[in-house]
Amino acid sequence: MCRVRLGNGRRLTRQKGTAMNFRSLVATDVWHDLVDRGHRRIYTCKSVLLSQGESPDCVIALVDGLVKVTQSNESGDELILMLRGPGEVLGEMGALLGRTRSATVTAVHRCTTSVLPAHAFRHFVERHHLERAIYELTVDRLNNHERLRADLLHLPPAGRLARVVSVLADEVGQPQGPTDLLVELGMARPELAMMASMSRSSALAALSALQSAGILTLGRRHLIIKDVARLKAVARGAQPPGGISHRDGAPTA
Repeated sequence: MCRVRLGNGRRLTRQKGTAMNFRSLVATDVWHDLVDRGHRRIYTCKSVLLSQGESPDCVIALVDGLVKVTQSNESGDELILMLRGPGEVLGEMGALLGRTRSATVTAVHRCTTSVLPAHAFRHFVERHHLERAIYELTVDRLNNHERLRADLLHLPPAGRLARVVSVLADEVGQPQGPTDLLVELGMARPELAMMASMSRSSALAALSALQSAGILTLGRRHLIIKDVARLKAVARGAQPPGGISHRDGAPTA
């Protein structure tokens, strides 16, 4: 388990391997205080909430919806970093540190948000003594991202897809019935392949193997995890029945 000490002295405890967002760090009244400080804004699908390289003049609290976080490298290639759902605060580190945006955030679905000026967010953080909690949340996410990239170097193809899907499920998965978990991908299959450091053809073969094994079912831009425990086992390196060979789908450069 992971424990984060909040500014008011209480600790937040979570199980290892589950996602933590800003909303999970604070009490309900603190979250409402944040939302009430901003002005309500709706972003339609594919609207850009924040752009990489722009000035950090505001912070956005995501009340409802789903967003995609991407980053462009020096070659101009767009890299998908993560999906984020309700309860997130977007652009907080730029506002706190006075640095330009490090990534672009785009609405996957219609999003309801509360937009605060950067100075108002800094006042909110100081009032509730959240500096340490936000710092530890950021470090936690950086460590998780580094572990994901390291895992993708040695896992077999189906394992790489399972690892990425597991991370996305932790971040934005929603219960679907008593046992299933719905994951809105917010991206096309080539983008999912890119997240898993695989070619499109290898990713499709790995997805097919996971579906044939009864671990998940595929939709156009979503999937349903039918067996979370088996998915996580494959994400640790177990090969699903009838899975593709380890030599297929070598990591892309």
